[in-house]
Amino acid sequence: MEGGGGKRRRSEGGGHEAPEEEEEDRISDLPDALRLQILSLLPLKSAIRTGALSSRWRGLWEQRWPEPSSVRVRLPPGAAGAAARVEQFGLIDRRGRRRVDCFSLAFHGGQLAQPDLRRCLDYAAACEVEDLQLRLDGGSGRGSRGGGGGGATRGRGMLTVHFPVGSRLLARLSVRGLNLTAAANAMVATLEVIHLHSVFLTDAALRRVVGACPRLRELDLRYCRRLRRIDFSAVGVPNLRSFTVVDCSRTTEVRVLVAPRLRSFRFSGAFLSSNILSGAGGSLEHLYICSGGPETGLPPTNLPTSVLNLSNLSVLTLCSIALQYISASTAKAVTESKLHSLRELHFLMFGMANSNLADIYSFLKTCSFPQLERFFVQLPTNIRDSFTENFLEVAEEDPPKGGLENLWLAKMTNFKGHRNEMQLVEFLLRKSSLKKLLLIAPTEDHPQGLRKIQSDVLPNLLKTEIMHLERASANTQIIFSEPDGPHIQPLHSEVFVRF
Repeated sequence: MEGGGGKRRRSEGGGHEAPEEEEEDRISDLPDALRLQILSLLPLKSAIRTGALSSRWRGLWEQRWPEPSSVRVRLPPGAAGAAARVEQFGLIDRRGRRRVDCFSLAFHGGQLAQPDLRRCLDYAAACEVEDLQLRLDGGSGRGSRGGGGGGATRGRGMLTVHFPVGSRLLARLSVRGLNLTAAANAMVATLEVIHLHSVFLTDAALRRVVGACPRLRELDLRYCRRLRRIDFSAVGVPNLRSFTVVDCSRTTEVRVLVAPRLRSFRFSGAFLSSNILSGAGGSLEHLYICSGGPETGLPPTNLPTSVLNLSNLSVLTLCSIALQYISASTAKAVTESKLHSLRELHFLMFGMANSNLADIYSFLKTCSFPQLERFFVQLPTNIRDSFTENFLEVAEEDPPKGGLENLWLAKMTNFKGHRNEMQLVEFLLRKSSLKKLLLIAPTEDHPQGLRKIQSDVLPNLLKTEIMHLERASANTQIIFSEPDGPHIQPLHSEVFVRF
C-alpha cells in the first residue's frame, strides 16, 4: 500500500516486514438491490442487527421487501364479515408466498371453518412467518367461559391450532379463543414468546409446547381455565425470563424447578398449594402477587411468605390478602427478611380497615428496605370508611419507627381521606424524607366509555388539613392531581382486578 499507511507483518524469510493490505468491505459496496436480497434471507432480528455494520446498512432492513412485511386479516362481525373474507383471502392469494414478518388473523365465531384456519396457518408457515397472531373474538373475552376455550370442556365445533405450526423462523406466537393441541417430541428452536389467552389446552399439551421451545423467554397464560397443574419440572425452561399467570381458575399448582434466568413472575388468581417461588425464585427481580378477589379465608400456601427470601427482588407488588398471609406468618414466628435490594413497593388494597393498616405496618417492620425509593398504594374505591365497618376485632398496630430513609416518592390512588388512609399519610410524612407525595382521588369510567373522569375532587378543607401535617422534610411536595406521563407510574401498572 502506497505511503506506508498499511499494517506491516513479518515475512516468512526472516526479519523483513511487508505491508499488510487493509480488508475491503466488499459486501457494503454491493448495490442496494443485492444487499436487500441478502436482508430478505435473514430473520427479522438478524436483519435489524445489520444496522450496526456501517451507516450504509443502518435502516436498510426496513426496505428489504417491496411487499408489506405484515399481513393482517380482520373480519368484521355480521354479514360484512363474509364479504371481507372473500376479499382478504383473495389478496393473500395474489400476494404470493413471499416472506412475512407478522401474520395476524382476527375473526368472530362462525366466520371460519377448520379448513379455512388450516389454510391461513399453512400460508403463514410457507411465508416463514416470525410473529403469528390468531384471535377469535366474540364470546371469548376477558373472564368469559364460552367461545374460546374458557370453559371446562371443549366446545362443539371449536377451531383447533395444531402445534407446531410449521414455520422454521417462528419467534412469537399469540393465540386467543381457540383450541390448542401439541405433537409429542416436537422442536421449535426459534420460538421465544408465547401468549395464550382464553385458550383450551390440557396440562400435557402445555408441557409439550414449552418442552419444544428451548429458547422460550416469555410465557403469558391468561384465562386458560382448563389448566389444572402447570408443571415444567420435567422439561425445564432454562431461558425463561418472564412468566405470567392470570385467572387460570382451575389451576392449583405451578412448578418450575429449572428456570435460572427467570426475572419476572406475575400471578393473579386463587393462591396455589405449591408454587414457582419454592424452586426458581433465586433470580427473581420483579414479582406481582394478587389473589384476584375479596378475602375468603386463608387456604394453605407458601406463595406470599416465601417472598421474604427473595434477595434479588427490586420490584414487589402485593395485594392485601398476600399481606395478610405474611402478617399472620410473621406473628407466629420470627422471620428474617432478605428484601434488601427492593427499590419499589406496591400494595393493592381490597380494604383499608384496621386489620389492613396493621398488615401494612407489620410488613414494613418485618422487612428492612435500605434501598426503597418508590412506594405505591392502590386503595379500594368504595366510598364508605372501612374504619367504621371493622368486622374483625384487631388491635391497632404501631407504625414502624424507621427504615424508609431513601424513600423519595409515595403515591396513593383512590385516596378519599378516610381515617386509616390519613394515618398512613401521616406516617409517610413523619418517617421519610419524601420529595413527592401524590394523593389521587378515585376515578370512574365515563358514561360513554371514552375516558376516565375524576369522580370526587378532594374537599379544600381536607387538602388544607393535609398540607398542615407534620413533615420530616419541609421540601416534600404534596400533589393532589394525576401528573402527565408514565414517570410516576409503578412498574406493575397493569392490574388484573378491578377495584
